Amino acid sequence: MQQEKIMSEMRMDELDTVNGGKFLLVTDKGYVGLEISISGYGFAVWATQGSLCGSVITPSNPTGTPGHCTPP
Repeated sequence: MQQEKIMSEMRMDELDTVNGGKFLLVTDKGYVGLEISISGYGFAVWATQGSLCGSVITPSNPTGTPGHCTPP
């Protein structure tokens, strides 16, 4: 008996609903940011005005504040 393989796609909003996380990409003139988190844990990286910045996201620090930047 041959098993049928089922393949399906998930949009990012569906994936976010399933895993309790988020995938966020923000772009603007002079700014690019990416945030990925699952179940309240993750990281964020962004570049602005020549600086590269990052932060760790945890349930006790959901915004990743203050974050750390390398100077321009």
